[in-house]
Amino acid sequence: MNLSILLSILCAIAWGVQSIFLKMAMRDIPLYTAILITLIINFLALVFLIGIGVGKGFSEFYNISGSVYFYFMVAGFLNYFLGRTFYYSSFRFIGVTQSTSISSAYPIISVVFAITVLGEKLDLHQLIGIGLTLSGVYLLMMRGKR
Repeated sequence: MNLSILLSILCAIAWGVQSIFLKMAMRDIPLYTAILITLIINFLALVFLIGIGVGKGFSEFYNISGSVYFYFMVAGFLNYFLGRTFYYSSFRFIGVTQSTSISSAYPIISVVFAITVLGEKLDLHQLIGIGLTLSGVYLLMMRGKR
């Protein structure tokens, strides 16, 4: 098996299991407290990894252009603030199963932007995968609307 495929599968498992822990952790705390806790834990893990020498440490921060920082700031806002807020909030209304399934359609949004903004091209198997993903999201959204 290709290492990148294995890593993608492990990523999917980690993200899938984390939703269950988030749902259990958020039973009795406010939404923004949950977001703040996850951000603090992520930050502490990052500082620890940099501290033990993973990567090149903080010295790399001085070699990055301002536009790269801007892109990361926008990505961070979209992911850590808006994305987590909407994702965590959806647990309270539709539950982990539907929320995770519907939000898992985000790669389609990424593909649309990659095509329009970055000029990337799609292969036939990628189009089939997008069609299957959209079909699954449609079926989830139509549940109970018969």
